[in-house]
Amino acid sequence: MDEHMPARPDGFDPQSGLVWRYRPAPAGGSDCLAVVYSQVRVPEGRFGLERLFAHTRHACLFLNCPDPVWYLGCETAIDRAINVAAKASGAARIVHYGASKGAYGALAAALRRGDGRAFAFGPELVLGRPGSQSGAVRSPDMANAPDMAEQLQRAGAGPELTLVFGILDATDTAGAVALSGRDLPERVRVLRLVSSHASHDHLYTLNIARKLIAGFSRDLEALCSERGLIAGDKTADLARFARFFEVMAEAAEQGERAGEADAVASALSDPYARLNPGYGLAVGQALVRLGRRAEAAERLGEVEAHIDAMPGASALPKRWRKAVWRARLSASEGTAAHGPLLAEAQARFPGESFGESGPA
Repeated sequence: MDEHMPARPDGFDPQSGLVWRYRPAPAGGSDCLAVVYSQVRVPEGRFGLERLFAHTRHACLFLNCPDPVWYLGCETAIDRAINVAAKASGAARIVHYGASKGAYGALAAALRRGDGRAFAFGPELVLGRPGSQSGAVRSPDMANAPDMAEQLQRAGAGPELTLVFGILDATDTAGAVALSGRDLPERVRVLRLVSSHASHDHLYTLNIARKLIAGFSRDLEALCSERGLIAGDKTADLARFARFFEVMAEAAEQGERAGEADAVASALSDPYARLNPGYGLAVGQALVRLGRRAEAAERLGEVEAHIDAMPGASALPKRWRKAVWRARLSASEGTAAHGPLLAEAQARFPGESFGESGPA
């Protein structure tokens, strides 16, 4: 962006790839400017969470960038777009809001600018790690991205920063564990939820997200606690899950089968792998990759039974629940159990395909 060229309410910055769209508040709207950062896989010309925020009375600034960019190098364009939107809206307060890729963008901007609260659902504190969302679109710039945990520890005083991690996801779990060992400022709030990486989708299904964004006056932790979503799992248990996934992801990337077998052996003897369905899913998927399909089928059957017994299991993000069934189907290939399992999966998820794969 040309330094002498003012940012427009809607536009595109060719240098960073950032695109934005400003939507003024309706007549008699709130005093808030919601800056909403898009998540991954949002089609060109659209913005993440745009429909959700269409039902609020806030002025909104929607931002997006190519997935490999992950908002890195977009700082100047973001600041100019926010400054123009803040002036146009006359808003008295700013809220930075995003999930996944958008969580990183929201958190980074809130830390840099210090001008408003942030709600970050599933932010990756270290970008580009194997098996993570950003790792799937890894770019050279990610190697130079700062460790967000260190930035949060140095955050000092300022508006509240709320980070939400789903403990059924290993990358989210790694983030929660990394922050648990730091002396964080009072402004940094960390919520561990019984959810997947797509915790925001989960909260949307339960109508919690709508309650939160209506006026940004409700306490998110209290809203989640009311629905039994706050996880009480021990940090040491979560650390073993995160470490197992890290070892498996690195071994798979490097083609190191011996490392995978050793990690699986340890996980199979870990009682927590039977208590956290996300950990159990990761173990089952690893067993499939090692060709130990009978063991995988047994373990994944236990995972599904555990999920079915969880209160409100149907509200868990569909992509994550389908991942369990895809793993079970993979484990049952070539056996008599495969047909009935496929029929059950299709009955549970009518019209859904089980040929695709992807992170939850």
